Amino acid sequence: MLSNFRSQWVSVALASIFMLIGFSGCAQQKAQQKETVFDQWRARAAESKGFSPPEQHRIIDMPQAMTPSVPAGSVGTETVKPLPDKPVTLKIHQADIAVLLRALARSVGISIIVNDTVKGGTSLNVDKIPWNQVFEGILKTHGLSYAWEGNLLRIVTLEDKATIVRGLEADQKILSKRREMELSEPMLTKIIHVDYADAAKLKTNLEKFLSQVGDGKPLGSVLLDEHNNALIIQATRNDLERMIALITELDQPTAQVLIEAHIIEATSETARELGVQWGGLYTGNDYWVTPNAGDAIGLTAGEAVDPSSGWASNFPADVSGASVEGAGFALGMIVQSGDLLLSAQLNALEEEGKLNILSKPSITTLDNQTAIIESGDEVPFQTVDDNKVQIEYKKAVLRLEVTPHVIEGDTLKMDIITNKDELDFTRTVSGNPTVITKKAETNVVLFDGQTTVIGGLNKQTDRDLDYGLPWLRHVPGLGYLFKGESSNRQMQELLIFITPHILKRRPPVTAGTPAPVQ
Repeated sequence: MLSNFRSQWVSVALASIFMLIGFSGCAQQKAQQKETVFDQWRARAAESKGFSPPEQHRIIDMPQAMTPSVPAGSVGTETVKPLPDKPVTLKIHQADIAVLLRALARSVGISIIVNDTVKGGTSLNVDKIPWNQVFEGILKTHGLSYAWEGNLLRIVTLEDKATIVRGLEADQKILSKRREMELSEPMLTKIIHVDYADAAKLKTNLEKFLSQVGDGKPLGSVLLDEHNNALIIQATRNDLERMIALITELDQPTAQVLIEAHIIEATSETARELGVQWGGLYTGNDYWVTPNAGDAIGLTAGEAVDPSSGWASNFPADVSGASVEGAGFALGMIVQSGDLLLSAQLNALEEEGKLNILSKPSITTLDNQTAIIESGDEVPFQTVDDNKVQIEYKKAVLRLEVTPHVIEGDTLKMDIITNKDELDFTRTVSGNPTVITKKAETNVVLFDGQTTVIGGLNKQTDRDLDYGLPWLRHVPGLGYLFKGESSNRQMQELLIFITPHILKRRPPVTAGTPAPVQ
């Protein structure tokens, strides 16, 4: 009976062991499946950063045509340029008239042309007479006339002027006829959908390109359909073709920029370890980016970096006493086999307690549009006005403003403004803490994916420590033997690492090819 009990107990134990093994195997399999799912999502998130929108233009032809009614005599005439009225004093006897006219023109800085048919001599004696009166008096006395040709003043005889007038009238008739033919051209109407540009601003700019009639009124119209964000253009064929070309050039998809930031707070010693020492002198060498070179990890200054495995952005510093070749330090986002070494290094230092990662925000914005990242609190302040207590709120935040401008396909100009507010409870006014504001503003030019660092937002922390053995430190007369005091002063520095990424345009999707991951 005892043997039967033992055999049953062994059977139950073995069955329990097998069940535990089976459950653990299922749990491991589920964990592996779960990890596999998360790994897939991580891989897809790393590969996908979004796209900038593709180009597309929608232009609709309208069938109707209209012929404008043009008022008679709408072609304008050229206005006459006024003559100078500077006082002139001149006394001359029997001088050649052509020489006299050139001397008068030189005295007021006018370029003059005298026809060969202008001949004769004249005498002149004037004292402080306006230049235009002297000039016109000489022309009337000798039967001459003048005409402006741009900035040139041409002197001709009356016979020459009659010939010129007849030629001008003939030219004017030709121009008027040509103008009438252009104005009699049927009006065309098109509806153009605006996808990316500001349709209202585009309408205002396009109205200036419409032809005008004699009274200055535009020939045609540009209307805005706000519901469809479209322009209804009615104009001549030439004006319409010119405006469509302008719209096609201006209504382009705006590039999008992904901005990634690491905002950390570290001691000055840790910042120096990172290779960032503001105001330091760089005496080292740069890395050279060379195809088919070795990996970036472990190289010394002057050695080649293979761009296919990533890139390195140097942030130089004079690390005194450091045994580093060239006395410099390379820092930045170095991509090697898909690993972001900057993030890894910052996370490792945070685990060691050498720095504090305040936030790792990322935001996408359009080209030339400001992206704002703000984190903090609204602090209540108590004010008294006419014996009435009022509560007002003031922001104490860490604020980052970045405005990217894409210069070329892989180059950006960045306008960066950082602002950090801190509450100082050691200095209060009516019980309210003082707000300390620190601000940094800069403009930099970066490549796509290059990292820049903003520092110098420092904070000094003073700590007084009182330590000793419990109970014994409070014994009168002997307590000083079992206790001690120390002071610690530490400088905290706020570092902001900013990395912009230009989002490429979505590649065209063809039949049989999957759409890109978003």
